[in-house]
Amino acid sequence: MLLRTRLCALSALTCLFASTVALAGHDNIEVDPAFKRYAGLVTALGSADPEGRIYSFQAVQGGPARAKYVPDELRGWRLTVLAGKRFAAVFEVQANTESEITVTPLDGPLNGLAVRDAFVVENIAVKR
Repeated sequence: MLLRTRLCALSALTCLFASTVALAGHDNIEVDPAFKRYAGLVTALGSADPEGRIYSFQAVQGGPARAKYVPDELRGWRLTVLAGKRFAAVFEVQANTESEITVTPLDGPLNGLAVRDAFVVENIAVKR
């Protein structure tokens, strides 16, 4: 009886530990959780320059809070488009206000970006 009780306890502990370990993902990219990142949604496109290139857009943060951005906090951050024609395009943020994000011309214009396109902006340098 004592042996059966110990085996049951050991079996329960094994199940408990096995259920707490979870492996996920499909690649080996490690992202430091200390990096800040914000999801966002494009609400309007900025004005085009004389050549028709667009480098800014209005945005709101994703999530239920729809918080505003801290002015110039995003300078130098990597912006990756997550939806639309510009899917997977990467840009470096040059400046931002509470609701507008401007990217550097180094990565090309935002032309093709549309209202309701999703993006993520992360405190990670753009690799060129």
